[in-house]
Amino acid sequence: MNVLAALLSFGSVLAAAECPPSSLGEKETLAKFQDLDRAAQSAFDRGQFAAAAEQYREAACLVPKSARAFYGLGIAEAAAGKFAAARKALETAYAILPENVMPLAMLVRVEVAAKDIDRLKEVLRTAAQRFPKNAELHSGLARFLAESQLLDLALAESLRFEQTGASDTASAVALAVLENGAGAYQDAIRTAQAVEGQSGVADAVKASAAGVAGLSYESIGEREQAIKHLSLAIELAPAQENSYLALAYLYEKAQRFKEAVAVLERGRKLMPESLHFLLPLGSNLVWSEQYQPAVDVLNELLRKAPDTLEAYLRLAEAYRNTGRPELEIEILRKLAQVKPDYPMVHVLTARAMLNMDPVDYSAVLRILAQAEKSTPNDADIFYLRGKAYVAAGRAEEAVAAFQRAIELRPMDPSPYYQLGLVYRKLGQLDLARQTLSRMEHVKQAAGTP
Repeated sequence: MNVLAALLSFGSVLAAAECPPSSLGEKETLAKFQDLDRAAQSAFDRGQFAAAAEQYREAACLVPKSARAFYGLGIAEAAAGKFAAARKALETAYAILPENVMPLAMLVRVEVAAKDIDRLKEVLRTAAQRFPKNAELHSGLARFLAESQLLDLALAESLRFEQTGASDTASAVALAVLENGAGAYQDAIRTAQAVEGQSGVADAVKASAAGVAGLSYESIGEREQAIKHLSLAIELAPAQENSYLALAYLYEKAQRFKEAVAVLERGRKLMPESLHFLLPLGSNLVWSEQYQPAVDVLNELLRKAPDTLEAYLRLAEAYRNTGRPELEIEILRKLAQVKPDYPMVHVLTARAMLNMDPVDYSAVLRILAQAEKSTPNDADIFYLRGKAYVAAGRAEEAVAAFQRAIELRPMDPSPYYQLGLVYRKLGQLDLARQTLSRMEHVKQAAGTP
């Protein structure tokens, strides 16, 4: 007797032992059962799961061979978070009616909710043994397991579905998604392209398959094939925004920023209300040096979604590259208001303040002191502090700041250079030569020209 069979046997005995004796006749029992069934369903629909479970339990006592009663009890107990009781009821329902897939399908959900992977695998094995040709069951389990991020188990169920020989293109696409997620990229490509080339398949399904094929080709380094398939996905289903975003991301990774912009603008034209295009569009406009359109797009995004933190950084970058440090500082301060602990926001603000004319060095040093409180081992803080000290005529303090920057990031040549200049300014020529010589060694080691 396997584990599940033992549990089923135990569950049936236990359920019977809990029931008080009944003096009702056959017709009275049936009428009472029907009343309890209706009341339990009504309570369940109202979210009164404990009451529903109690009524289903009474119904199961009246008719101990009713799979319906135990199934309803199992669902109610599961909804109430009582997974052990739900398991017992569903196992009993399966023992009563072993030809019905529903108790096993619900048991899978219970074991996932209970996070009992060993029991989950046992139920899945039983489902595979009892219902090897039930395509709908294995397809549904695969989708549920994938949604639950149990990708290995989902992939196994998808393969069981495939072995049934059923022709279900949506499930085939789901299998391709799982194969891609599991790193089986060649299998994902094969599965997806089979759907792509199948006649009579809806364009939306073909588009999904083309999208999966594109992502899998990208994962094996065949970028042009990836671009080809994602472009096909857009042609087949122009209203699926994910295809535009995925294709633009491929162009972005290849530093083909203008092509990314073109794809995103095309998608935005078709779906003007979607906010998902704005951040990648604004970013790629910045990287393709189209700064004013980038500023317009990013400002629009921040008006509509002010919590989009990366948009502040891209907008600051656009202002910096167009020589507008006052606007760069303003947008970074807004970021600090939205997210005071955002990494490096104070360092970025200090760097922007150093580009002002004139520079308020006292203000720069204050904001760097604020930055040091949150990230005391950030080399950039000390590097910028050293530059501020130099400009303010505080050379000795600059030396200490640059030395600390070197200590924290010894392979960065920049603080060596600045420290060498300070030593030269102080008349310490030997230290200047030694420091600049160390800078050259660091650059050679790093392969920096």
